[in-house]
Amino acid sequence: MKRVELLITGIVQGVGFRPFVYRTASKYAIAGFVKNTMDGVVIEAQGDDVRIENFISEIKQFPPSSAKIKDIAVKQISLKKDNRFVIMKSNGNQKKRSEITPDIALCENCLTEILDRENRRYFYPFTNCVNCGPRFTIINRLPYDRDNTSMNEFKMCSFCEKEYVSPDDRRFHAQTNCCEKCGPDVFLADSHGIDVSRGTDAIKDTARLLTDGNIIAIKGIGGFHLACNAFSTGAVKTLRRRKNREEKPFALMAKNIAVVEKYCFVSAIEKNFLISPSAPIMLLRKKRNCVAFEEIAPANNYLGIMLPYSGLHYLIFESEQELELLVMTSGNYSEQPICTDSGQALKTLSGIADFFLFHNRKIITGCDDSVMRVLPDGQSLMIRRSRGFAPESINLPFCLKRNILGCGADIKNTFSLAAGNLLYISHHTGDIESPAAFESYLSAMKRYMSILRIEPDVIAYDAHPEYISTIMAISRDFFNEAAKIPVYHHHAHICSCMIDNGLKNRTVIGIAFDGTGYGEDGTLWGSEFLLCDYFSFQRKAHLRPVKLPGGEQAIKQIWRIALAYLIDAFGNDCDINAFKFIKEISRQELVVVKKMIEKNINSPFSSGLGRLFDAVSCMCGLRSSINYEGQAATELESVLDENISAPAYKFDIAREEGKFILDHRITIREITGDILENVPESKISCRFHLTIVQMVREICQLIKTDTGINEVALSGGSFQNVFLSTRIKEILERDGFKVYTHRAMPPNDACISAGQCAIAGFSNS
Repeated sequence: MKRVELLITGIVQGVGFRPFVYRTASKYAIAGFVKNTMDGVVIEAQGDDVRIENFISEIKQFPPSSAKIKDIAVKQISLKKDNRFVIMKSNGNQKKRSEITPDIALCENCLTEILDRENRRYFYPFTNCVNCGPRFTIINRLPYDRDNTSMNEFKMCSFCEKEYVSPDDRRFHAQTNCCEKCGPDVFLADSHGIDVSRGTDAIKDTARLLTDGNIIAIKGIGGFHLACNAFSTGAVKTLRRRKNREEKPFALMAKNIAVVEKYCFVSAIEKNFLISPSAPIMLLRKKRNCVAFEEIAPANNYLGIMLPYSGLHYLIFESEQELELLVMTSGNYSEQPICTDSGQALKTLSGIADFFLFHNRKIITGCDDSVMRVLPDGQSLMIRRSRGFAPESINLPFCLKRNILGCGADIKNTFSLAAGNLLYISHHTGDIESPAAFESYLSAMKRYMSILRIEPDVIAYDAHPEYISTIMAISRDFFNEAAKIPVYHHHAHICSCMIDNGLKNRTVIGIAFDGTGYGEDGTLWGSEFLLCDYFSFQRKAHLRPVKLPGGEQAIKQIWRIALAYLIDAFGNDCDINAFKFIKEISRQELVVVKKMIEKNINSPFSSGLGRLFDAVSCMCGLRSSINYEGQAATELESVLDENISAPAYKFDIAREEGKFILDHRITIREITGDILENVPESKISCRFHLTIVQMVREICQLIKTDTGINEVALSGGSFQNVFLSTRIKEILERDGFKVYTHRAMPPNDACISAGQCAIAGFSNS
């Protein structure tokens, strides 16, 4: 006989792990106990050698489907006089920290119950068990027990209590267990907050109102959605107008996978993500023409679609057979945080929604839907890491000596907390430029620190002096005892990719492509080839800088950027009258902007690849201004025809002060020639994309010749472009390079906070 103690870390709380351990112990006649602690799950197991070995082996090999074991530490301890196995009360007094479990989509067993007229949970929208339901969004503190969640307001009835204490029931120790008698309730109200109906009637009325073309604000797991019938063009247009979201694509929720396959191409990998417990929005290629789709995702080949992931979603679709596809967009005005509180939602969204479907379970932390896509090689690409994934930790390939907070950037923001060898990246907090968004970001940051018990010794922030996150980080009253370390934007990008691939400190060729990032010389970078490790970086190559007349204004009115590139390429010989965008601009505006470029008035230099994409998109006549970040680049990619056989455009490479400068002036002149000859945008886009690929290939070969380094890390928002990311990886690997791309985190600015933590961890400051 022997007794062992097991400390199990990872996603092991809120996923039915203790009941699983209990049943496994009973199977092998093991004595002892299991309990949740702040360290993780602690087990003491007593039995003979063979039974103990089988018990541990089964825990390792067959954990609950939503559990993710990161480590099992085993040590032998003294025998005790117990003869049974029990689930002990949780212990929150440990010194270490355990994982916060992400929210989990409704499981098949619970779905079957809510659709079964003979089941006591028939049509009850808050049905869940140990294998599914809200987790992160309802947690106040760890360990994960009902008293520490917003379910503490609902006392289990005798029927639910019986399930909770029965070892053979899948609701054994399910902290969110409830039913219609004892759990949260749902009710429908009009835009003035006056009740219309409750319970089952509220759900059925909501479905009917959606079918009739109304817009409904629906309180979900991580916040409110604004929903309308995707095939009601009038409702979609009204939602756009009221939400102030002119052209940015809306997300969709489909009734089932058959509906998704009806309208989009779905690979086996994409299907697996759609039906997975994380249930993200997947970007899928459209299959057939539909008038409504153009209003939902203008000038885009892809639709963002998810499946129902809560009982409430399923029951809305179940109530009206005509409903098969809903617009399901975040419940907020554009650029504002998602609404989570019912009173706040009524006040904020009453100008958008015709009705509100409320429930009375509090959302502790708001959390938007995650967004993913699958690349042609089968590799998944995270676009937005949030519900279903956050705040699951990532293992660092090194151990930090200090606790670090990475504040992130200002756009597509996340923050990160790092301690020891664990990195916790927050859910998507979005653009934090508005006061409400910044307050939401700060509130979430404080909650993470409290739950994870991480007090930062170091604050890492973007080197851009005007970022809101930077101003916050360096303010006197923001952790004034902590060391403050600025981190350059593109250095953070590459180091985040290194973390994502488990790379210990070594030098790589880092390619950071995006629109804008503050550089060492005070200009705006964004086409960076860096020799990079966690300690430092050296800029080895970039695009030729071009002026941005009007600065931030040029990023929205991209005709200004196109004009700057044309003047840069042609000088005084530039004839701009042949371009479509000129017809949309007044003569007075043109004169003013030309003078700004000529006299260098409010025209900072930028070398961002995103700006070059903007210029080419505008030159092709796709658009002269944008309504959301990356719109012009997305539309240029959308018109690309990969089947066209055409050469890349020409470009020059100059060497200045030890750096390679990619000179695109000849590229712009050749594109202009194609436009004057009425070459289709599909061919121009293809040739332009191939030009960027060839630029990368030649620069990497030059750097490899100089340094001998053949490992390349790719990061930055431009690598959300499927053609670019796929072709660049393919061609570099063909040339013998080892290429690293993002895996668990997005390549856009959502990864910045992770890179900041790594760089600060290696800093001597």
